[in-house]
Amino acid sequence: MKTNLCRSQARGFRLGWPPPFAALSAVCLLLSLAVTHAGTWSDNFSSKELNAAWAGDRDYFTPLDGALNGASASAHAPVPLRRVEVGAGWGDYVVQCRINVMTPNLLVCTKGALILRQKGGEGYVFALHVATKTIEVYRLSDGEMLLIQDAPLELQRWYEVRAELQGSQMSFFVDGKLVGALTDQRSTSGSVGLAVQDAMSVLYDDFTVSGPEIPDSALRISRSQNQIALSWPAPPGPAVLQSASSLTAPIQWTTIATIPAGSPGYLPLDIQSGGRYFRVAQ
Repeated sequence: MKTNLCRSQARGFRLGWPPPFAALSAVCLLLSLAVTHAGTWSDNFSSKELNAAWAGDRDYFTPLDGALNGASASAHAPVPLRRVEVGAGWGDYVVQCRINVMTPNLLVCTKGALILRQKGGEGYVFALHVATKTIEVYRLSDGEMLLIQDAPLELQRWYEVRAELQGSQMSFFVDGKLVGALTDQRSTSGSVGLAVQDAMSVLYDDFTVSGPEIPDSALRISRSQNQIALSWPAPPGPAVLQSASSLTAPIQWTTIATIPAGSPGYLPLDIQSGGRYFRVAQ
């Protein structure tokens, strides 16, 4: 189980939780702030099976040691762009993911990518093209290049990619640095996802998409006087709510509630001194 944590801190106590089961996301917030109206969907690929919400070329993507491994390779010729996607009709959002191209194929494409606003084969590809050491944005339908930037990309290195889409305006970032921006109205909404091409192994991790049209699927925290409350949407399978006082290995997680499949939950807790960390896990 992975331990990427968000922490919330107020009046001397801490709360944290890693991204839980695949349909949930981790959300950081100060207890004094209002919860945003935008929804968040995420997957940290800690489950042994690929979340059922991912549609597309599922046979080419497999959870592996807390990440998602994508493979699309041939010993003889370039292969199609393989992809998995979530959502439908999502237009304005911020999506980010960590990508690591581990093992190339023929060094023709050797790419890991985000798929943006895909609908009926139209949409955008935001790719780390390791073979040519370029970062690219191009149309999914016809390959028309919209943005290209030279970059010293390396194999077996994690990169955080992020795309911000608002109407016809799109901005693209790698490791927090702006790669470029463009204006385009060809595809205004659709699904969002991950893609691999001409690589024997590309790893993906910490996928998150947030926007006003996206159903909220986050583990959330609120405060009322001397209590806090945790709430979560319905998990796709049986799960447990767990707590730990320390993240020092070996972590001692204690189950404080069981969560039936398909059942959302709400749990009030007394505020305690010291640090407490929470997760929902299958």
